[in-house]
Amino acid sequence: MKKVILFSAMCSILSVCFADDEKKNTLEIHAKGSANSTFLFNNNISDSGGDQDYAAAWSFNYGAGVSMYFGKVGFAVEGLMGNHRAAYAGSFVTKDAAGNVTSTTDYSSNINLKIMQIPVFFKLKSEIGGYLEIGPQYNLISQADFHYTASGVQYDSVMTSSFAKSYFSAVVGFGFKIPVAKSSFSILGGARLQYAFSDIMGVDALGREFVNPFVYKEGPAKTTGATAGLMLGVVYTFGEKEKKKD
Repeated sequence: MKKVILFSAMCSILSVCFADDEKKNTLEIHAKGSANSTFLFNNNISDSGGDQDYAAAWSFNYGAGVSMYFGKVGFAVEGLMGNHRAAYAGSFVTKDAAGNVTSTTDYSSNINLKIMQIPVFFKLKSEIGGYLEIGPQYNLISQADFHYTASGVQYDSVMTSSFAKSYFSAVVGFGFKIPVAKSSFSILGGARLQYAFSDIMGVDALGREFVNPFVYKEGPAKTTGATAGLMLGVVYTFGEKEKKKD
């Protein structure tokens, strides 16, 4: 019964999309890349004080996508390769028996996740080239590299097994297209915000697993990811129908 209802709903949507002959039905092929500010948040880190703090990190993604518009309403799917980096910083303070500070050691660390992103969007566009997109995104983690630096000492480790193999996130984006002369090509510029709503798991700023009961006795907290980025790309549009003249 659910399949019948879903099929009927899809047929209704498609009939509305194609009912108006004056709609400009277009297909867009996208090639794009983005620079992003990225984080991994976990309460085990947030509650640890000066031992573990978040730091700014940058990541990059590139890939291609297809958008199909029925008038001003459309749908899209993309495949993007790249990374999601999380950076941390902190200090270890050593005190003597009287409580006096005897030494302080600063450190920095980061996690670099190699990922593939597959977003699926519901899209709206305007006559002047602006667009809005929103939808879910499936993220696949292929590798997780941990890097630690303190007082000139560096440590690197592959920690892929400590992270989830995949996770879901919600994505919202907006931007514009600028036509190139009178051709079918356009330059795309925009911004995207992403937030993970499934557990990415992983390690803390010192490379310790959140599931380690000897470190986090109250159990692991959920790890979520956040991304804010700028996107630049090239779009080729074809299949546009001209409006009928009276």
